Amino acid sequence: MNRDSLLCSIDGPVATLTLNRPEKLNAINDALRGDLESALAGLDRDDAVRVIVIKGAGRAFCTGYDIDGYGSIADRGTSAAPSIAQDRDRLRKSIERWLAMWNYRKPIIAQVHGYCLAGGNDLAGMCDLIFCSHDAQFGHPAGRALGIPQTLGMWPMRVGMLKAKELLFTGDMIDGREAEKIGMVNRSLPPEALDDYVRAFAQRIANVPMDALTIHKHVVNRWFEVMGLRTGVAEGAEFDAIYHETPAAAEFSRIVREQGLKEALEWRDKPFRKAD
Repeated sequence: MNRDSLLCSIDGPVATLTLNRPEKLNAINDALRGDLESALAGLDRDDAVRVIVIKGAGRAFCTGYDIDGYGSIADRGTSAAPSIAQDRDRLRKSIERWLAMWNYRKPIIAQVHGYCLAGGNDLAGMCDLIFCSHDAQFGHPAGRALGIPQTLGMWPMRVGMLKAKELLFTGDMIDGREAEKIGMVNRSLPPEALDDYVRAFAQRIANVPMDALTIHKHVVNRWFEVMGLRTGVAEGAEFDAIYHETPAAAEFSRIVREQGLKEALEWRDKPFRKAD
C-alpha cells in the first residue's frame, strides 16, 4: 500500500499512515491527498484494522497546501484566474473531501510534530483525536494575505469563538503546550515520548469492538452536526472564495508572479515580526 508520497504500516489493529514529502514539509499536493484518500479507502475494507494514525515524515506534520506547486496562486489577478463561482465550486468539492474523513467509520488519530499550518489544520481537524509534541506549531499565517483554512481546522468547535478569532486575526502560531491548554489537542508530550504514547493509546482504543467504535464516533459527531457543524464548514467555501478577491490576496499573487513565493512570504510576514 506504500506510495511515493504516503507510507503505510500495520501493527495488529492499528495502521499508521505517514505523509512522505519531507522535502516539502509534507505540504499537501494532489498526489499526497489522493494517496491519503486511497489508503483510507483500502483500510476501511479491512476490519482487522480498527484505528488509523496519521503522522508526518521529517521535520513537520504538514505545512498546508503546496502553494509553490500550484499555478492558481500566481494566476490570481490575471486572465487565467478562475471566476469566484469556479473558485467557490472548487473549494466546496475540497471541503466535501475533508468531510469524508469526518464520516469515516474508524477512529483517526493525528500525531503532530513540528509545523501544523494552514491546510495541515484541515487535515488534523478532521481527525478524531490529536496528540502533539510540546514543540509542535499550530497556526494559519496564510490568513494574513492568502485565505482561510477551508474548514477553519474545526477551531470554532475545538477551541471556541475567542481563541479561533485570535488565531485567525493574527496568523500567529501556538506551541503544543498552548494547544493542549485551549483544547485544540488531546495532549501535548515531550517530542521523544510522542511516538510511543500514540502507539500505546491507539492499541488501547483498538481493544473496543469495531462496531462500538463506529457508534461512539458518530454519535458524538452527530451532536455537533445537529448544532450546525456541516453548515458552518460549508461556509468556508463561500468566505475563502471571497477572500481570494481581496486586494491583499491580489498583492500577494502579484509578488509571487513577479518576484517569487519567498518574497511574497516576506512581504506578508514582515509586519508581524517583533522588533529587535
